[in-house]
Amino acid sequence: MSIKVITKFPDINNFTYNYRQWNRQFIEQNIILNGKFSYLYYPEHWTTLSLKFAFGGSEQYIMGNMKYGVQDNLYLILNRDTLYQSLIDSDKPVESLTLNFTAKFAEDIFYSSFNNDEFLLDFPEVRDRYPVNFFQKLYKTDSEINTYIHNIRLAVKNNNYETEYLNEILHNILEHTFRTQLTASRKADELKSVKRSTRLELFNRLNKAKDYIESNYHEAIDLDMLSKVSSLCPHHFLRKFKSYTGKSPYRYLKTVRLEKARIMLESTNSSITEICMNCGYESLSSFSFLFKNTYKISPENYRKAHNKKVNFQIM
Repeated sequence: MSIKVITKFPDINNFTYNYRQWNRQFIEQNIILNGKFSYLYYPEHWTTLSLKFAFGGSEQYIMGNMKYGVQDNLYLILNRDTLYQSLIDSDKPVESLTLNFTAKFAEDIFYSSFNNDEFLLDFPEVRDRYPVNFFQKLYKTDSEINTYIHNIRLAVKNNNYETEYLNEILHNILEHTFRTQLTASRKADELKSVKRSTRLELFNRLNKAKDYIESNYHEAIDLDMLSKVSSLCPHHFLRKFKSYTGKSPYRYLKTVRLEKARIMLESTNSSITEICMNCGYESLSSFSFLFKNTYKISPENYRKAHNKKVNFQIM
């Protein structure tokens, strides 16, 4: 399988841009897209099966009323034929990395991953091809995926575009991704519903709401908005979300916001007020109260204890 590395993204406003020609290359070969941008916007466009990563900031992927925020510890899987918009809008450059897989490449790995050695010796070629679809959601990175991605970024940085080396990494990444789907599938089966198809659909809808919170915690979020994102009525959503995550939507949102604030206190020079606002809180006093109530220490004292080199002030 051939592979292509693209580090210069196309200007879709240029009259020479041909979207059919651009899309065709993703059907014919695996493609790695990698670049750094402070601002980058693409209107709605098509994708093959792809894994989306971002480093040093956030990149948004927008599908209707759903907004996913990809960042250092969270990546997104988009299935083939998904239409989406993408946006980077940051004060500092954000590195965008997308791994695009052809349908044949994904089907071959799926076939060999879920058949035993005896069968594969007798039938080494894929006998029946079916579209490979994943749970389209955000995933937390782990040490294995981090190692693979580090090696790809390093290869691109050093202009090492050796096909066999990169494709070997892509094989490993996709095999790892299939294993994550088994974990997600078992999680879906924990939902209480008679029909498995209903459990899977409910799992997808609840993950949309969960991912929306993880991606947009800095914005105003309420029950009505989350129920619309998940296409469930508010009470049904409230009941099922709590059953799935162990927390109500409000408590889940609070946990995410405070965890983001804790990380910012440790790793940035932003003032306490800036961190408060960047985590979706309008009142500094409310934020300080919730932080201290959760971590048993004020934001100011937490910063002093965990990052003594940071100079801070309350604006």
